[in-house]
Amino acid sequence: MKYHFLAPMVAVIALPMSAYGQNPAFQADAVLVNADGSNQRIWVVAATASSIRYRETEVSAATKDLKLAGGTSVFLFEPTDYSAALDLFQARKYKQAMAGFVTLKNRYKPVESLPGNHSTLAAFYEMECLRKLGDLERLAAAVNAFSKDPLVREHHLRQLDLYILWEAARTEAWPRLEILAQERADIPMPGYQRAQVGYCHGLALEGLDRPLEALGAYNIALTADTGASEVIARQAALRILAIHKADPEVQEAIGRWGTPDESKGSAGFFRLMEAAAVAHLFELTLGADTPLPDEFKEFLKFRPAG
Repeated sequence: MKYHFLAPMVAVIALPMSAYGQNPAFQADAVLVNADGSNQRIWVVAATASSIRYRETEVSAATKDLKLAGGTSVFLFEPTDYSAALDLFQARKYKQAMAGFVTLKNRYKPVESLPGNHSTLAAFYEMECLRKLGDLERLAAAVNAFSKDPLVREHHLRQLDLYILWEAARTEAWPRLEILAQERADIPMPGYQRAQVGYCHGLALEGLDRPLEALGAYNIALTADTGASEVIARQAALRILAIHKADPEVQEAIGRWGTPDESKGSAGFFRLMEAAAVAHLFELTLGADTPLPDEFKEFLKFRPAG
């Protein structure tokens, strides 16, 4: 089983049940690690930001209260239903995963104040599903309702920061989005997050009527994690193709293809080759079950240089 570190806890106390808003049917499997290194399996039934209530056995009716303070720590085991939802997410089944995360978010609310709890984690991955599905309206509402305090992992907190870019994209605040993307351009982050920054930067540059600059940003989105961010990579590829299709120099290169007037050293020819490469890549890997849109199939007639 997987587990997560929670804040140090000591001192058994007596608190009224109302302090927890306890659900009698709920309990979270955990391990209590004492300051002397000994440990005990427990079942947490409720928590506040400063204390927990737990059972010493899975079927016990009696509970104990523990105040959060130094010396003693608690590890929450990863619930099997949470693992199942994560598996769906990693399998790119985002609608099914999101349904599971919504259920988990509500089920584990009794411990939502604890660091690394599975209600907060489920709410986080619900937002990630919304992002992957492109539902920026619902993502904005979910971000506004989300409490980040229990998150403990740096990449989760970084993703919350990137939601600021997605909100600027949703509202088409292009000058602000360009600044936000530039500010994050040199910050170390995982490839899947770098791809988001690149894509949002590309949207901003297109919105500011600078499509050729946007190509560079979209290429970052396409390559930052070698296409593993399949939604971002697919969207970036389609934006690259749309820019090339609208480019008069590319259209000129298409018209001159195979004729004595063909100029392989021209910018239009170079960009046509890029469009052809991206179109073929989309057909081979990026599209998955999504066919290349008809408007871009013309690029498949051209083979990239080399």
